[in-house]
This record gives sequence, structure tokens and C-alpha cells, in this order.
Amino acid sequence: MSFYTALTGLNGSQADISATSNNIANVATTGYKRSRAEFGDIFATSPLQNSSSSIGSGTILKGIKQQFTQGNIASSLNALDLAISGQGFFALKPSATSNQTVFTRNGAFSVNNDRFIVDSSGQFVLALPVSADGSVEGSTIDDATALKLALESGEAKATENMQLAVNLNSSSQVFEDYDISSFRQDDPSTYTASTSITIFDNLGKPVIATVYFIKTQVASGDNNTHKYQTVFVVDGNVIEPALSEALDTSGEALYIDRFGQLVKESEVPKIAVKSISSPLYYLDDLDAPLASSAASVTGTSVEGAFEEVGDTITIVTDPLKYNSTYEASTDNTKTFWGKDFLTVRVDDEGGDKAFTSVDVRPGTYTAETLASEVERAINNALSDDKKISLDPVKDGSFSIKFNQINADDEVVALNAISVNLLTDTFVTSDIFTSGISNEATPNLSRDQFLAHAQLRVNDALNRAAVSADESSGSASTLGVSTKLFARNIGSAISTIHNNTEVFDFDYYKNSSDPSTVDTSNALNKKNLLYSYYNASPELKVFDNKINVSANASGYTVVNDSSGLKVYLQGSDASSLDANDSTTWPSKVTLAGRFTDTSGTNNSSFGETKLDGREFTVSSVATDTDGYKYLLLSTTDTDTVNISDTDIQVLHTEATDVEAFFEGGTSVFDGSTSHFGSNKIVLRETFKHSYKNTDVINESRGWKGGAVAETSSSDAISSTVDIALDGGSATTVTLSIAASLTNAGIADAMEEDINSALTGTDAVTVEWTGTEYRIMSNTGTSSGAIALTNIDADLAALNLGGTSATSSWIGNDTSVLANETGKKFTVGTTNDNITFTVNGATIGPITISSADYTTNAALASEITTQIQTAEGNTNTTCIWTGSSYAFTSSTGDVVVTAIDSGLDSHMKVSSNYGAGSSSGGAASTGYGGIFSNFQSSLSAGDLNSIGLSDTASTYVSSSMGTTTTDWVNEKKPPVKIAYNVENQKFTFEGDGSIIGPSQSSKFYSFSIFGPSTTTNSIGLKSSANAPTSLVGGGEKLSGEAVIFKGTNVSTNQAYGVTVSYNSNLNKFTVNSATTGEKILADGAVGVTETTTASNIEIGRLAITAGVATASEAGIGGTNALFGLGTATAVTSTSSGTARGLASQPAVLNGKTSNEDLSKEFFLSATTQENVFLMNVDGISSPVVVPEGTYTGTTLASALQLRINQMESTTGKTVNGVTVAYDITENRLTFTTGTTGPKSQMFASGAARLGLDDLDVASGSTPVIFDLPSSAAQIDGKNAYVNSDTEIVTVAPEDMFDPSDATVKAYTRVFLKPGELTFDTKGSLVSPTQRVEYQGDFPADIATGKDALSIDLDLSFGDSTQLASPFSVTSVSQDGQTVGRLDGLNIDASGLVRANYTNGDNVALGRLVVANFNNQNGLKQIGNATYVETSVSGTAIVGEAGADGFGTILSGSLERSNVDITEELVSLITAQRNFQANAKSIETNSTITQAIINIRN
Repeated sequence: MSFYTALTGLNGSQADISATSNNIANVATTGYKRSRAEFGDIFATSPLQNSSSSIGSGTILKGIKQQFTQGNIASSLNALDLAISGQGFFALKPSATSNQTVFTRNGAFSVNNDRFIVDSSGQFVLALPVSADGSVEGSTIDDATALKLALESGEAKATENMQLAVNLNSSSQVFEDYDISSFRQDDPSTYTASTSITIFDNLGKPVIATVYFIKTQVASGDNNTHKYQTVFVVDGNVIEPALSEALDTSGEALYIDRFGQLVKESEVPKIAVKSISSPLYYLDDLDAPLASSAASVTGTSVEGAFEEVGDTITIVTDPLKYNSTYEASTDNTKTFWGKDFLTVRVDDEGGDKAFTSVDVRPGTYTAETLASEVERAINNALSDDKKISLDPVKDGSFSIKFNQINADDEVVALNAISVNLLTDTFVTSDIFTSGISNEATPNLSRDQFLAHAQLRVNDALNRAAVSADESSGSASTLGVSTKLFARNIGSAISTIHNNTEVFDFDYYKNSSDPSTVDTSNALNKKNLLYSYYNASPELKVFDNKINVSANASGYTVVNDSSGLKVYLQGSDASSLDANDSTTWPSKVTLAGRFTDTSGTNNSSFGETKLDGREFTVSSVATDTDGYKYLLLSTTDTDTVNISDTDIQVLHTEATDVEAFFEGGTSVFDGSTSHFGSNKIVLRETFKHSYKNTDVINESRGWKGGAVAETSSSDAISSTVDIALDGGSATTVTLSIAASLTNAGIADAMEEDINSALTGTDAVTVEWTGTEYRIMSNTGTSSGAIALTNIDADLAALNLGGTSATSSWIGNDTSVLANETGKKFTVGTTNDNITFTVNGATIGPITISSADYTTNAALASEITTQIQTAEGNTNTTCIWTGSSYAFTSSTGDVVVTAIDSGLDSHMKVSSNYGAGSSSGGAASTGYGGIFSNFQSSLSAGDLNSIGLSDTASTYVSSSMGTTTTDWVNEKKPPVKIAYNVENQKFTFEGDGSIIGPSQSSKFYSFSIFGPSTTTNSIGLKSSANAPTSLVGGGEKLSGEAVIFKGTNVSTNQAYGVTVSYNSNLNKFTVNSATTGEKILADGAVGVTETTTASNIEIGRLAITAGVATASEAGIGGTNALFGLGTATAVTSTSSGTARGLASQPAVLNGKTSNEDLSKEFFLSATTQENVFLMNVDGISSPVVVPEGTYTGTTLASALQLRINQMESTTGKTVNGVTVAYDITENRLTFTTGTTGPKSQMFASGAARLGLDDLDVASGSTPVIFDLPSSAAQIDGKNAYVNSDTEIVTVAPEDMFDPSDATVKAYTRVFLKPGELTFDTKGSLVSPTQRVEYQGDFPADIATGKDALSIDLDLSFGDSTQLASPFSVTSVSQDGQTVGRLDGLNIDASGLVRANYTNGDNVALGRLVVANFNNQNGLKQIGNATYVETSVSGTAIVGEAGADGFGTILSGSLERSNVDITEELVSLITAQRNFQANAKSIETNSTITQAIINIRN
């Protein structure tokens, strides 16, 4: 029994050694799984046997178990060497027809001759079928088939689509002005970069395609894209790209309207025509946008106006200056008439509107500033501004109340001074023919109102101080009793007087303390100049005049290379010392009658270049013949000799009297317009306390007759009875010493009379230069003085005048002397004079030819000739010291005729204001402070300049109307103005005139209206009137004013622009809007038919400054703007516009948190009623009254006030609309102007949604000039026909971009071969594939095959970045027949075959199986197993799924035998074997011993 037991152990050891040996033998077998012998013991017992005494019977081999642990994975270069990393077995078929499936981990597969994948035993590898994308189409072993490889794949196919994405280096060189003819494939310097790819021609033959890139444009300010031209070359042949439509980012085709505006095809209006045939338009050629333009008119300015940059011209609107303008004489190229400067009609396509005549403000302008002014003037004339409407009850007057500080420093209010606005001024008399008081509601423009109101304020202040009749007034109360002056005004000049005139007049002046009337009186000779130099009337008053005298050659004025010489009557100029410049006047003005046409160069030199002109004195000199002359500075180079003698030199402008034309451009504070009455004002600048009526009373008195001059009188002592102021006569003894002058005699008489009458200063005796005048100093209403019983011994004084009714007295003239230049020569001509005495004619008498060295000598000669002709001694000529006089004892003497040469010295004709003068009591005296006006030049008519109401009047005792005033109209004490920012009228008291410095201690003033409520000009009632301090620049403001009168203009248009081009010397006037007439849907965004921008410019005919009305707006010329420079404008000039209508600025407020459709309150305390506005660059706060509003009423209130906004330069806001959007609950502001310069900004309370808003701007649509944008080929226009072919003959059905009657849209294309990148480096175009098509015949000479290419190339995903050129992706879809070129097996077991044509074909997915009990598998050799009932059925899954390992291609799984472990096991088994053998041996020995024992 023990032997058998040992034998089982020996057998088991042998089995164990066998298993271990097998493992060691298969250590290199792919996929082999090591085996392990498993044993069990043998134990035999019986039921009756005691188990504790039982002995086992040995061991038995239970089985050989496989160990399915993972073997090591080894890489290989064979794609069919597969390993499973993880669980699972490959499935195989022993043969193609076998139904048996075997499983293995041995993935050493190959391809058999039939192209099946097999293992080393030739068993077929199974795979599940898959679709083209590799998706499995089976799931069981039964679905699996043997995996077979195809040697070829696909058919020959031409490349139809090619994709190439590259990066082009952004810093590459730019080929400017690129020309394709310069490109060479073999010269890299002719292109930027290139890349090649194999493609297939139409036969499927591979060919090399190369794309060349040439950088042609870098992004700049004008064009913000980078551009490359591409050249596509296949097998050396350049393939031209087909036309490609421009697409939007979504791939939709783009169309353009006739303005080049892009629109997607789907957005083309259905009513419009989508034209297929058209001129060829490239999208890139639409890269020069044009702003839609306004209609414009351009004219070239008259030559001479703006010859150099910075040249200036003068605009005048004063009717008296009209003759100085170009409109009056084309010789005047520097002065132009501003009234009715031009007519304009804007945006009136149908001609339904009337023309508007536009006035330009007077001033000096450069071309540029004139353009700005005309722009302002046009827009103001076409504005929506309204006039001020005066309610006679509420607005017809207002009051000024001054407040003084009394002795107790208390503020005391004076009586209010009422200003009646319904009394006419020269402003309103021109507007209302029936008078302002007869208007129901007078309407005045703002400037008209301000001018009128200021004049009425001036008059009210004057009359408050001194009444019109000077019988009452509050001058003392007002503190102006010593600030009075005389103001003399003539009548309106109806026709411009076109001669320079000089009028002498007497100015009565109390030169001592002006608070005292009676101290001393003086009659001063003044000279009033009316200058017509440059046809521009000007007034001045001079203290002195000098008569001219001829030199030895008979010339009074000589102009030569040394300058302008004016020869003087030496006695008149005796005070001018040639060696002492302090005796010369610095400036002189020449005035005269220039009739001499003997000038060597210019017969009108004296009249045009001397008469009325002011000159600077260079020196006083005497010529070689001893004649004194003034040398005057001049730039005139004409050589001229003038012999005219009726010329005077005026110098030393008066400081106490001034003359000016009433009105002007400063009638009110801030005025820029001209308001004038065409009347001359003669006004004192000397202030005093006496009134004009005081002077009239004083100057009334007794007037003696003409008296001869004496320098040394005989002694006189005799009596005369004198009655003063209607009182009884007093006998006065006149004791006059010898050797007195006439003035000395007057002083002596005054002393004797005053001594005899009252012993006080009762009378003044003046020597007038012609007679003695005795005047009362009492200032009574009578002022009368009567002389009776004049003693015969007083005959020399001629106190009673002659026995005749009157004498004839000439004007002041020169004093003669027996020296060179001081004599008067009577020649054989100019020597006759004719008289009438008591109606009887005497003469003509002839004066003896001689040099007369004294005036008395000439008078004596004339007396001799008269008495000879008369035959008696009744008539005499005397020299009074200043003038010649004729007296007769038999009757009136009248000079009826005198030769001009003689008269130019004697000045005794009526042309010089000479005339009859009666002695005796004077009823009107000299007419007041200004009196005794006489023409100093021949035939100077006082009537022609409004100083007399009688035509051809050369002398007048007084002129016009004289008032005693205190208000200087050039600097009024209370000034009215308009504050454009606050839209309020303001009043300012001038502290230098009525301020605290005055004795009256004015402190403040208030202005108020007649109503109990605030009136239309913003004045509150007296109870609520504000008060302002006098002086310090403080202004009293009324409330904000809303102008509610009639419109300033009946036609409105906003935003006209005017510009000047200095290079072309042209002015351009542009309409307020842009665009053509466009039919509805005729262009992108145009849903309704629009009218064309239009402007028409003309001018009315102007005659003497007055325009002739014309509905056509024509008839005159505007040479300055180049309109009708040669002849009158016969038609208005107008221009054409292009493009689309410009748009206004629209500013939307934020949606308010409050419901603005409901009432809300705006508080002035928190300034919620203040809105900061900026419209078109005009900024101003807009204040609405505090109160309750809704969104709609607030919008209305804002709109009214915004449209009254104005800049300090006079630019106004017009046409703004403000609306309340109830849907969005917000306010919306829209400008009246349009275009990019149109801007709107508003800032207001946050609760109204007006905080933190941005500026809104208008816009002018951008268009493209399609005719100039159309492509050309070899100088010919290119077109696209309906087949998208480029042709050079226009198709019949072509889109015409110039036809505004067709609603047509047409395609736009990309330039062939051009790539466009944006500034970020992204490809802009083409976004679609570009077709390339070309056919090339075979070239036998070069061996080239025929080539046919038709493919679409995409450059999508290409970039232009700052990195080197690179190909980021490339592909094409052409191919030839593919040969098997390799396999690719992925981890999921998907088997793909690679072919030489690029095909990659999915063949199947390898079957991977697993078992529930792998040890139940039956091993059949070659590491192959079959399933058994113990293993269970194979479970098929996808490699990598749960329970299945992944497949590794190019890898093999080694056996899982650990050689070290196996050797240890082998040693162990060997020892076991040896031990069991020893047991047998022992058993044998024991057995033998037993046998031996038995035997």
C-alpha cells in the first residue's frame, strides 16, 4: 500500500514537472498563458472504519489550469501585430467556411494570399461589419465575417474643391501699384509668398498647383484693410479665377443700389428690380465713399475784392454810404452794399416758396469771415424766429424809477420816469407808415425793438430833466443840471448829397462855470464839414480853416514826386511857422470846388482824391518864389497841377461840438445792425447848466449894421437911449477911447451900458466880426433890447444900421497883406461884379487889374467903381475885418452876379451864404446855441443835407430842431440789451453818468411795466419789480421772454452753409439738406419718395440802396459773391445735389422712473427747471418757469425756449423739436439741421431721464459714385451679363445707375484673385469658394500633356498676423485609383485601410470576446481556445468598453510565464520527485526484507 502511495506521489511530481517544463518551453510564445498542475489526495475508508486510524492512499492529478493574467506588451513595426490590453480574446475562423469559432490572445496576424487577415495557423480573423464612418453594424459572432483587404480603392476623380488656409506675414513688403505683368513664377522678388499642393486634373492625373501671394495694400487711414493678389498656377499654367459675388458674413449675396449702398439680396425691396446685367462693380472699388451732397451755388468774387489772403472788404447798410459801394459804382471794389445782399430759396423743388431777401450786417470782413456772416444771415433770415408782439395796454410803456441816498443816508425813491413805447422813433417810423400808435399789436424784430426802446429811454430821460419846451424839468433832482448840452437835428436827407460841403456857423458858449448863465458869453466860429470823400458821407466840426492861394504859376494844389503841396493864403496861415512843427496841425482835411481839368494825368484828381479827404501834414514850407504851402503825405503818384481857388484847408477838430448822422450801428448795447434816420445831429460835447431857450433869449437883442474894421479907432463920446427887456429907456453915455479895435470898442460899450443901466452884468456887447451886437444877460422870455435916439457922433459904430432896410454882408474870407502869397490879384478876367440897389441894377462893374495887398484896398476899389457906375456916393463896400459888406443909404443892396474867381476871395454871392442883414431889434436873434449857418464853399446847399427846409439855401439863422439834453446817445445812462444766454432783456445804469459819484447820490433803480403781471418783454409790476445797483456792471434783468409775434420769415430752412475757397476765389452756398429726388424703395432705406436738395441764389435790383421787389428774386447783381457781376441777375443760380438726404441729430432721453404722462412739479429751488442745452455748438441754459407739467407740456415749453437760443456771434438755433415719447416714457430732442455738424446735447434732472446723456450727432449718408467706380478692361468699360460673364459691350438689359426713375439694384463682385484682411488679421473676403477653370492643349514641343482644370478654391481660415508665412491647413477632394498603402487599427479595433489616393476605408471592427469562465476554455494549441460548456458562450463587445480591453496596434502580448518562478517550481517538483522515488526505494527495501523474512 505504501508503495502505491509513493508511486502516486512520483506520478504527481512527474506531472508537475511536465507542466512547469511546458511553461518554460512556451515562455516566448505570443499570447501563451502559463499552466499550473493542480493535485488532490486519495483517501479510501469504509463506514465501519475509524477515521482517526485511516491513512491516505497518495495523490492524484486533478487538472492543468491556465493562468489568464496579462502578459507584457511588446511593440513591433507591424500594424497587424495586435495586443489586447485587458480582458478579451480575438475571434477567428479555422477556415472561410468553418462554423467553428476559436479564440486567442495571440495577435500576431498577417495577410494571406487572398488578402484575408489570418493568424499564423491560417485561421481567419473575424470583424464586425461597419459603415463608412466606422459605425458598427452588427453585435454577435454570427454577424462577424473574415476581414479581407482590398488592394485598390476609389475611382479616378478630378479635384473639384480645394481648401487652403495660410498665415501671411503682416510685415511683408507691399508691392505698390502692382501690375500682373511684373509677376514671374521663377522670381521670388515678384511675390510675397507661395505654397504648392498636388491636385488632380479632369482625368484624375495628379498635377502640382501653386498659389502665389502678392501684398498690394497695407491698411491706412483711407482704407483700413490689407490686400493680397493671388495667382493660381497649375502645372505652370496661370488659371484665372471666375467672377465671385460679394457676400455678407452669412453667405448671402450682396446687391447695391444706384448710390453704391450694400444690401443683402433678401432685403432688396420686392417692388424693385434685381438687375442681372450691369456695369462691372467690384466691392473694393467702392472704397472711396462720398458724402451725399447738398445743392450748391458757386460764384467767383469780383476782381479786386480779395486779391490776397487776409484782404478785407467793407459791408455798409447805411443808406448815406450807398454811393461808396460797388453796387453804386463798379470802381468801388472794397465796399459793398449789405442790404438785400442776396435772395435765397432753399429746398423748394417745385418753386412754390417765395424768395427771401437777406441782409448782411455792416462791418469789415475777410473772405472767410464774410462767408460766416452770410451763412449766419441766411439762416437767420430763414429761421423760425418770431417777432416781439406788443400789447398796447401791457407792453406799451414801462417805467424807470431811480433811488437816491439822502443826507441821512436813506434810500429815497424818485418819481418814476415813464417810457412810452407807442411813440414813434426813426426806427418805427420806417416800419409803420401810419405810426406805431395806430398799430393794434405792433410787431418788431428783437433788434428793432431794442433800438426803438433805447431811443425812447433816451428821450424819456432827456425830457424828464428838461421838457421839450424847456419850461420845466427835474434836471436838478436827477443830478444833471450841470450836464446839459444842446442837440440840434436836421431833417432827413432824402437823396445822398454827392459834394463835399463846409458850413460856417456861430456857436454860443458860456466858457466859464457852467452853473452860471450870465458871467460871460462867447460867439465862436465853427466849421461843419460834410465830406463826400470816397462817396462816403462823413461829418466833422473844425475850429479852423485856411483858404488856399495860387503860387507864382497860378496853381493852388500841386502833386508831384515830392508829395502833395497845398498853397495857402499867407495871412490865414500866418501862425504856421515852417521852422516850428508845433505850430502845424498834424492832420488837415481839404474841401473845395475842384473844377480844373488841366491836370497832366488825371482830370478828376481833385474831385476824387482830394475833396473831403484827410491828410497827414509832413511839413510847412515856402517855395523859391516865397509862397507858403503845406506838404501832405500821399501815395498818389499822378502829376497834377490844380488852379481852382475855391478850396479850404480845415484843421483842429473841435472838442466842444461834434456832428454825426443820427443812429448807426450802436443805437443799443450790443447792436450789430444799422439803424439811422439820415439826419445830421450837431451836438455839444461841452456840458453846462443853461438851456437853449436861455441862449435864444440872451442872443436876442440889438443888432447893429455892418461896420468897417478898425485897428485904431477915434475917440467917441455920445449918448444913446437903451431899453432893456421892455423896460423904460435909459440914456447911456458911451465914452470910447481912441486907438481901440472893434473888439475893444465892444468891451468899452458893454462897460458903459452896464454901468448906466443897473451897475450889474445886464448886457453883453459882442463884436461879431461884422457888426456890434448888444444882448441881454437876464435870460428872460423877452430878452429884448431897444436903442433909440442914437447920437450922430456914433455913426461910425452903425448901431442903428443904415437908413436902408438891409445891408449885404459876405461870408468870412481871407485877410490880405502886402507879402508874397498874401495878396489878391485881379486880372483881366474874373473882375466883374453886378448889384442892385433898391431894385436898380448897377454894373457889371469892372475891378481894376492889380495886386491888392489889403482887403480895405480892394473894398475901396470896388466902392470907387460902384459910385462911378451909380453916379453918387450912396453905396459903399467896406471890409469888416472878416468879410466884405455893401451898404447904401438909398435901399437894399444885393449882389446879383460876380465872377467866380473874384467871388472865391470875396465870398459875397449868395452861393457863399452872403445876404441881406438888417440892423435894429432882433426878434429871433441867432437862433440859439447854434446859429448863423453859411456855406463856406460856393453853392453849398443847406437843404441838400437836411439843414434847411428850403431848396438852394446857402445861409440860415438856425437849422432843424434844437433840444436841451443830457443823455449822450452814444453812451446812454440807462442801456437796454438782450441776454441771449438767459433770453432776458436787461437794463444797466452807467455809474459814470448817474452813479454814486454824482451829487444826487444815485444808488439803484428799478424797471417795471404797467400791468399787474409780467408783460411780454419780461417786466414785472411795480410791486414785484427787481432793483439793481447803479454802476459796477450790475444789470437788472427781466423775466425770460417768449417771442410770440409774427414769424421773422415766411419760409423756413435750417442749416445753410457758406464757404470760401481762397485758391479759386470762389464763394459757395450750400443747401441745408443733401440728396436727390429718390422714388420710394429706389434706394436702401428710402421707404417714401424724397425731394431733392435745392438752393437758388439771386439778388434784387438795388437803386440808391433800395431794392425793387421781384417774385423771381432777381434783377440785381452780387459781384462780391460772383452772381451777375457783369449784368443784372436774369435768373437765380442753383446747383444740383447728389445722394441721400442728410439726417438730423436725435437725442433720446432715458426712460424716466416717473410716469411723465401724469402731472409733476418742477422746482426752481432745486433747479429742476434748468436744462443745459447745446445745439449745433450753441450752448445755453434753458429755464422753464417753475410749475406743474406733463411730458407733453414740458416738451412744448422746452421747444419754444430752445429755438430762441443764440450764440454771442448771432448764430441762432432753429427748427428743434422736442417730443414726449409716451411709449418709452422719455423726452426726445431733434435738431432742425441735418448732417454730421448737427449736434444735440441736453442735461437735466435725473428724474426726467436727462442725466449722463451722450451728444447725439446727425449724419450724411455715404454714397459711391457708380459711374466712376465701374471697372474697365484695357480702357474699355466692363460689364457683367446675365451669365455672370465679363463683356465690354453694354448688355441691352443693363442696370443704369444714373436713371433715377428705375428702382433697380445690381450685383457687386470681388476683384478676381484678391484677398482682403481686416486690421485684426482676419479674412474679410472672399468668404466663399472661388471658381478656377482652364483648358490648355498639349504641347508636343515641351512634352506637356493637355490640362483641364475646373475647381473651387477656398481660402477660409486664412490670416494675416505678425508671424512668418505658414500653411495652416490644406485639402482637396480630387484623387486617382488608390493602391493599398497601409492599415490603421485604432484602440476600439476599427480597421481602416489606407490607399495611395488618400482614401482611408473602414473595413470592420475586430471582434473582441470574453467569457464568464475563462478557465473553462479548451486550449487547442497555438494559444487558441474553443469555448466549452464550462466556459460559457462568448460575450462579444467593443474594445475599450466595460469588461473589454483596448486593442494596441503594432504590439504583441508576450506570454505571462515568469521564468524565475518556473525554475523555482521545477526545482521544487524535482525534489518532490526525488523524495517520492526514495519512498518507493524504501518501500522496496522493506518489502524485500519482509519477503526475505517470509522466505
